[in-house]
Order: sequence, then C-alpha cells, then structure tokens
Amino acid sequence: MKNFTEKWSHLNHKVNILLVDDRPENLLALESVLRSPMYNLISVDSGEEALKQVLTENIAVILLDVQMPGIDGFETAKMIKSREKSKQIPIIFITAISQAIEHVKEGYEAGAIDYIFKPFHPETLRLKVDAFVKLNQYQEQIKLQNEVLRVAGETLADTLITIDDNGTMMTANSTVYQMFGYRDDEILGKKIELLIPELQAVENRSNAKIETTVCRKNNTEFPADVQIGEAVIDGNRIFVCSIRDITERKIIEDERFRKVFEATPCLISLQSMKDWRYMNVNKTWLTYSGYQDYEEVIGQHVDSLQYILQLHDIGESVLELFDLEHPVQNTRIQYLNKTGDLREGILSTEILKLHGEECLLTVITDVTERVLVEKEMAKLDRLNVVGEMASGIVHEVRNPMTTIRGFLQMSKEIPSTEFIDIMIEELDRAHNIITEFLSVSKTSNVKRQWKNVNEVIQTLFPLIKAKAMYSDHHVKLDLNSCPPIKMEEKEIRQLILNISINGLEAMTSSKGTLTIQTYYENDWVVMAFQDQGCGIKKEIIDKIGTPFISTKKNGTGLGLSICQKVVDDHNGIMNIETGDSGTTFHVRLPVNANLLKIDQ
Repeated sequence: MKNFTEKWSHLNHKVNILLVDDRPENLLALESVLRSPMYNLISVDSGEEALKQVLTENIAVILLDVQMPGIDGFETAKMIKSREKSKQIPIIFITAISQAIEHVKEGYEAGAIDYIFKPFHPETLRLKVDAFVKLNQYQEQIKLQNEVLRVAGETLADTLITIDDNGTMMTANSTVYQMFGYRDDEILGKKIELLIPELQAVENRSNAKIETTVCRKNNTEFPADVQIGEAVIDGNRIFVCSIRDITERKIIEDERFRKVFEATPCLISLQSMKDWRYMNVNKTWLTYSGYQDYEEVIGQHVDSLQYILQLHDIGESVLELFDLEHPVQNTRIQYLNKTGDLREGILSTEILKLHGEECLLTVITDVTERVLVEKEMAKLDRLNVVGEMASGIVHEVRNPMTTIRGFLQMSKEIPSTEFIDIMIEELDRAHNIITEFLSVSKTSNVKRQWKNVNEVIQTLFPLIKAKAMYSDHHVKLDLNSCPPIKMEEKEIRQLILNISINGLEAMTSSKGTLTIQTYYENDWVVMAFQDQGCGIKKEIIDKIGTPFISTKKNGTGLGLSICQKVVDDHNGIMNIETGDSGTTFHVRLPVNANLLKIDQ
C-alpha cells in the first residue's frame, strides 16, 4: 500500500529528469533549454552519481553523456538497464563523438532509446524530452491501474470472471478458489454454466442481473447475486461476471421471514407445488385448522383445509389445490377445518422459490368474528330502520285517514262527488306508502340472469322521455359499451326509473336535461344519472336513502331506500355528487359476481 501511495503522489507532482555530463557548461546548457515548472531537473557529473540518483528517485527521462571519465555513458546505461526498478527509464544519449553506425549501434545495445548529437537544436531536444516524459507518465498510469486492479481483485469478496461470447471462462480472480474450491487451471477454458447452471437459460447476458443458486466443486450449492457487464475490445465482446455469496443475507432474510411468519395473526402455510406436501405452517394456522401439533402436518399431504367459494345465485364451489397454481388476491372464501367448523376468510396466495423448489405461500385472514359482528349490526340497523319506518308509516298513513274521516262527516250533511274524489286520492296515497314500505322490507328470492344495463335503459327510455316531456324537460342517453352483469331485471328497472324520475322532479326550471350515461371501469359497470337541478343541501346528503327523508315536498324517501336496497343486493356501490349546477347519482355494479364490497 505504501508503494501504491508513492506512485500516486508521483503522478501529481513535478517530473524528475536526470542530466548526466562531466562538463558543467554542458549541464548549464541543458538546464536552460529544459527549464519548466513541470520538470525537476537533477544534474550530476558522473556515471556513479547518476546510478545513486536512479536508486533514490523516480526518474522519468535520463539525458546521458557518452564520453565521461570513470564509468562512461555506455557502461552507466547498461547498469541502469540491468536493475528491475530502472530498466524502463528512457535514456537519451547526448554525444559529440563519432556518428558512425557502429558507435550508434553500441549505444542502442547499451539501452539508449534515442541519440542527440552535439551541437543540438534546443527546440528539438525540448520536444523529444516532452514526448518521452508523456510516454513515461502513460506507462506509470498503466502500472498504477494494473496495481489497483490487482489489489481490488485480491481484496474483493466477490468472484470476478471474464467470459467470451460463447460463455467460456477466460480469467478469474483469486476469490474463485475460496468461493468455489476451483484453481484457475481447473475452470479456465470451460463454460460458465459449470459454476452458474441457471445462466444457460439467460438469453441476453448483457447487463444481466439475477439471484440464483451456484455450484461449488464439491457439488454443494449456495445462493448468489450474479451480475454481468459487457465490454468490446477490438471488436470482440467480453463479459465480466461478478458473483457475490449472499448466504448470510439469506439467513437474515429467512430469520426475519420466520419472525413475521410466526407472529402474524393470519393463517400462513407453505406447500411444495411438486407434490403439495406441507413444508411449514404457523401457529395461527394450527389454531384455526384444528390440528394439535406440527408433526401432524409438516411433510404430510393432509387435506387440512377445504376452501369454498361463495358464488352468487350459483351456490358453492370447492376450490381445489390445482386451482391455486395461479396467484389469487383478497378472494372471499369459507374454509372447513379438521373439526368440521365452517369459518369465513379472505384468501391470498403467491408462488415463490425456496431452496430451488417452487412453493405456494397461502395467507388467510380469518374474518369469522367480524362477519358475525357485521350480521348482528345489520340486524340492529334493520330493526332501527323498521322502527323509524313504523313511526313514519303511522304518521304518513294517519294524515290521509284523518282527511277521509273529515270528508265522510261532511258528506253526511253536504253530499258531493268532489269529496269522494278527494277521499279516493287520499286512500291511494295511503296504499302507495304501504306498497313502498313492503318493497323496502321484502327479500328478493328471484334468480338473477346475465343482462346488459344498456338494453334495460333503452327499454325504459320511452317511459322516461314521456315523463320528461310532460314536465318540459329533456333526456339524453350516453350509453357506452358495457359487459353484461348478473341482475334481477325488475329490481334494476325500478332502480333506473326511481333515480330518473327523482332527477326530473329535481329540475324546477323548464328545459332542464337529464343525462343517463353508462361505461365500464375496472370490473364495474357504472350508471350515472346527472340532472341540472339546484343540488342537495349538505345537511341532507348523508341521510339520502333513509326512509321518510326526502327533498321533495310530499316525498316519503322510500324510493331512494328501494334503490339503495337494490344496489346492496347486487353487491354494488351508490354515491352522490352534488352542487349548485345539479346532482349526479353514480351506481356501480360488479361484473364479477364474487366481487364483494369488503375487498374495496
């Protein structure tokens, strides 16, 4: 590491240039030509001093005089080139002696990289030195990069392997032995699938990143993250494959999963999709399934829980194991446990790979107690509604009865057909109130059929249009493509008529338009009824649909109560948007007969 730091520092400071000549005037001339803020010029007057400097300093270029007393330039060059540390330093001979071929050849054989003859041209000398300095810097950078790569390869915990376009391993760092147990000569030239079998199924290896299981030399396996990057060298594709052992990470993940697995109040089980044996279940699963201990279940093919789907108007359908080969989400079920108890639940499944084996993760949220509470609350709500309705019925029916009694007394003294007409109207009013009350309270047992809401609306359109024309209003249809839904047609017809007539009656000014729109959205068929009335007051909006709560002067509120009941019976949702420019009733009916509001 110290050597690495020294080299790095060297690349960012002045470059050392060694000048060797026994004549001071020659050294002075060289210094004046090469003086630069980038260079550190070291001048010596003998071969012996030059060798000392080479041993202690990092020299980029040596300018060496040939003819010197003691050790001449040729001998000095040979000694410099004989040492490992200094053999790569470029040497430029500067000489005033013979330019004969034999003399020059002797210089090159001694290790010179160039010759400059005295008297030299200053600019030529400067350019040559600059070129050799840059060459030396490039060489040092390459050495540094190679050393960084070597240190990184030796200290990296990951295995790095280069492979060619055919998947043949070309190089590997030393970690391959610790991780896989192979020496370099045992794997180089062989296919990468020897270590990573799953790569055989990867079509595009460029920038691939997978989590898989890899194989050691002793045939044991361990989990690993594998990442592959692509490089192109001289037109040839080379792939660098990084392999990271994630055994410890998996142990931590498994521990976290185990804690969640055991602590959750949901029923969780893991089954092999190969033979459907139980690999693991949590304590909650044992509690609700009726089994006493894990030994009765783990590794067994027991028919522990029987899942039952509730299909509206069709009955019950038993969900078989092979039906779970595709994941399901938040599906309302009933399940029968070992002791024969039928419980309510919400089922979700997911397919995952565990230790190389495909498994089915099943999660059931038991809602039996919640369903019981909901049923009891529904009964209480219904009793409350019945109480309110009974009170309203008494009030509403008493008024026409009082009117009839009064006119009967008056008719004794003054017989009049007008009185009789009024009494008939009051009797009809009482009859209508009782009829609507019965519509709200009755339970529909009619079997539903698949029908398109657009067809129902088009059938009712002449009746709605006649009602609109009578009150000087208009009706506009905007019917878009919708799939059929399972419905009780009479109930849906009553729903459409009630909301449409309410919309027409809400528009007090003439020339108002009622728009009826249909569309399909996220497994729901939507009917929108938009009027141009004055809107509904905020203090009343939450009470709409409650019996005897109405915005009309003589309204009973039973019409919208009937609508709400129809929507609930069809597992739908009704909501209202209102403002000064009008009100829109949105009725959403599910296309899937099993889609329940509890999942929304």
